[in-house]
Amino acid sequence: MESGTLTMNVNLDPETEKVVQAELRNGHFRTVDEMIVEGVRARREGRRSSGPAPRKTPAEAVAHIREMRKGNRLPAGVTIKDLINEGRA
Repeated sequence: MESGTLTMNVNLDPETEKVVQAELRNGHFRTVDEMIVEGVRARREGRRSSGPAPRKTPAEAVAHIREMRKGNRLPAGVTIKDLINEGRA
């Protein structure tokens, strides 16, 4: 494959499209390309497995949520749903 820009059409289901738009709107990524590259890197590095996220103690979950409230961005691959589930542990 020759170097350069590859144009690709991708069809997203409506829920995935909402997630992508929210990530861009919230400033977690500047472009869709950046989001895809980060996702591929995370997958290669094994930062996000296909299984359930490791459980945290309630104290760890509270500390994590408090850190997020300070305005820090969510780590790549972590969703609000993950945070909610941590709080229920």
